[in-house]
Amino acid sequence: MLEADITAFGEELARYEFVPDDQGAAVLTLADYERALDTYERAKRNALGDCGRNNQQAETAVLALEEGRHALACAQARAAGMPLPKLQLPCFFDPRHGPSVTRVSWKPPEGEPRPIDVCAADAVRLKENRPPIATGRPLGRGPDRAQPKDQSAEPVGRPAAPAPGGHRRPYRIWPPGTPVAQCAEGRGEGKARLRRPEPGRPVLLVVRLDGPGRVDLPGFPASRSVTAGSSLRRMIVPLPADGSEYIGVRIRTSGPWRAWLHPPQHIPVLESRLNSRGPYVFRYTGGPATLMLRQHGSGTLRLHELTEAFETGLPLFTGNGTCDGQTRLTGPTLIRVRSSGNWHLTLQ
Repeated sequence: MLEADITAFGEELARYEFVPDDQGAAVLTLADYERALDTYERAKRNALGDCGRNNQQAETAVLALEEGRHALACAQARAAGMPLPKLQLPCFFDPRHGPSVTRVSWKPPEGEPRPIDVCAADAVRLKENRPPIATGRPLGRGPDRAQPKDQSAEPVGRPAAPAPGGHRRPYRIWPPGTPVAQCAEGRGEGKARLRRPEPGRPVLLVVRLDGPGRVDLPGFPASRSVTAGSSLRRMIVPLPADGSEYIGVRIRTSGPWRAWLHPPQHIPVLESRLNSRGPYVFRYTGGPATLMLRQHGSGTLRLHELTEAFETGLPLFTGNGTCDGQTRLTGPTLIRVRSSGNWHLTLQ
């Protein structure tokens, strides 16, 4: 069944043609189509000939197939000038159950109740106080998640499982389903070695500190060192593709920290307004518009475009301290925010 689904998706990719209306849409549409092709190849590698004797590879293939279908749907929506579809997460208990359709509260055998995304069948079973569909997977271990943490046994800089829950505010913790090779957490001084999702594609590095500290990125001189003081606890660095498979991070702090690689498909999209504090990266997918900006606090507020390769593009705005301003967006783009204060963005 899985191999038939992958073959059908490959045929759909082969039939796909588009004629974008403008150059900006063409760049983003091609990026989505290339992502669909990449996930199709990943699904084939993990499924063909192995799914009968390796459940982890089968699950990886299912996740890649879902991501590929979403990428193709995004390409079709961009070409048609339609809103982008939302990515449906696979069922928390097993991606082979299919996509999630609702969020429910579930209490694992050992632990506190948590919100999870589940398929229709499991939603009914849980509502009737029955266990989810039995597939041989330990309860509470969703796709690409690690086993529960043992705080006393694991070393600083270990791969870490996401905290319980589903959707969260962007950049507070890694997206649901992030492989353990792409995220780490620890306390005090430590190192993390994070594996790029795809060596030939750009990615965001996100580091969160719970106190003052210093972050070093060996091999990246332009962003080699960042100090996080009492008002700045988050670091977001766009990393262009350079052929490397791993990203090394050195962290010096006295409190807890988290670090992860944030794939482009999980970058938040600005729809009408956005509020946050400190650095940020977001995507704008609409047409020409005016972006109103406001910052509260000290320090400099800078916005500039990023190319799809995560290279620095055109500057959009610079302000200091408590300030207001505006900039003109000509169409779909990636935008990087550099700030240490509270800021607010509104589309007009």
